[in-house]
Amino acid sequence: MKYSKKEITRAGNTLMTSKSKDEVNDALIKINDWRANHLQPLRVMKRRLLKTLEKHDILPYLISQRLKRLTSIEYKLDLNINMGLGGMQDIGGYRAVLESVQHLFDVKKLIEATQSTHKLVKINDYILNPKSSGYRSIHFIYNYHSNVDKYNGLKVELQVRTKLQHYWATTVETAGIITKTSLKSSQGPDEWLEFFKIVSSLFAIKELLPVLDEHVGKTMKELMVDCYNYCEKLRVIDTLLAIKTTTRHLEKEGFPGDYYLLTIDVENEEVGVRVFNKSRYAEATDAYLAIERELDNNKKAVVLVSATSFKSLRQAYPSYFLDTTAFVKALETMNRNCVKRGYFNPNVD
Repeated sequence: MKYSKKEITRAGNTLMTSKSKDEVNDALIKINDWRANHLQPLRVMKRRLLKTLEKHDILPYLISQRLKRLTSIEYKLDLNINMGLGGMQDIGGYRAVLESVQHLFDVKKLIEATQSTHKLVKINDYILNPKSSGYRSIHFIYNYHSNVDKYNGLKVELQVRTKLQHYWATTVETAGIITKTSLKSSQGPDEWLEFFKIVSSLFAIKELLPVLDEHVGKTMKELMVDCYNYCEKLRVIDTLLAIKTTTRHLEKEGFPGDYYLLTIDVENEEVGVRVFNKSRYAEATDAYLAIERELDNNKKAVVLVSATSFKSLRQAYPSYFLDTTAFVKALETMNRNCVKRGYFNPNVD
């Protein structure tokens, strides 16, 4: 059914403040139904993006979509006390990860130039103006237009970034799970936060993009030495590689479908997968909410996502598999170059 912005904002306020179990339950049902409404706009918008990329011979590294987790919704509302749930822009999100910075800027131009019935209301460019955390991506916020009342006016967010930026962002999420903090929101151990800032600037140098403001006066050599030192002090590589879920048994199954409901058990390093085709989206979103209600947030997580295969699912959401392999490889290469170029001698204190 159709929900007004005010209705959903009230439901969000009830979720965050009410002590009545019945009131919270009613609010959750309404929020979940409204969240599920975003699946159709996501399907349409993702298909539209793929056609645009194909027309201009741009082959993306991956395309994916997801519905925002209830824990993420609650965290965002708690962090922004004046934000109403009805105004949240990224309940439905889809992402394009591209092979190069050139492709990224080409796609930005194409999106800005494309005429559409769906209104592009806002662009947040965190590529040329990265967040203070080091996060880089371009966010496009759309108002979806439809003759079907319950879809009309819904907001969906497209994120566009490069592979290197994707490795950085998903590793920050994984490290946050390991440290049990919200590093992606700049909350957590200062040394880990500083480490990821340094790596963000080093990746930016590699991609010929601006470093963070606080690193403008530093040379690449200084940043590489700082990165090496933090890796040693925090045992970054060992820590990131120490935990990784095994999914070989799942990959053998193939799992053809439209939606994947992933349940991640951090403590036991296990991933459970339920697969739904698009005709069962209501069942998928109901199952999503049922699991969310039961989770211990520190030990388990659940998310409903879409991808073209299980392999692409792992590429799109490595943080849900605690997989930092690609990031670690890039980090190891930087550290080897640091020693090879004589910037740092690991044998001298």
